[in-house]
Amino acid sequence: MRWSRRGSALIEFAGSLIVLTATFVGLFEIGYAFFTYGTLVTAVRAGARYSASRQHGAVADPEVANAVRNLVVYGDPAPAANARPLAQGLTPANVEIVEGPDTSTVSLRGFAIDALFTKVNLDGCPTVTFPLARRGGK
Repeated sequence: MRWSRRGSALIEFAGSLIVLTATFVGLFEIGYAFFTYGTLVTAVRAGARYSASRQHGAVADPEVANAVRNLVVYGDPAPAANARPLAQGLTPANVEIVEGPDTSTVSLRGFAIDALFTKVNLDGCPTVTFPLARRGGK
């Protein structure tokens, strides 16, 4: 009688372990995706702010655009040669900059957060728009 109870306890433990493991893995994956998305929102916001403070009209300066892309991807407008991106797989080609007459918009295109078991596609998200900084009382 005692042996049969030990066997059933082992089976219950194994079933519970499967459910708990799946729950923890799912929570980790969701947490990682939210953490990475928050990092990307901060980086895109910094890039849009940097672009808005350096641009002077609807025509984008290529040097400023390159610095904005580097700022979004690496967290620095002039990164070191061995700099790592803020999010795995993020490249300067994923950063889209749209200069309007009064605004600067920065967004990510064609990027996916590569979580443990799935990919979360971010096409056009996050997007941040800042008004251009006026200089000289214009």
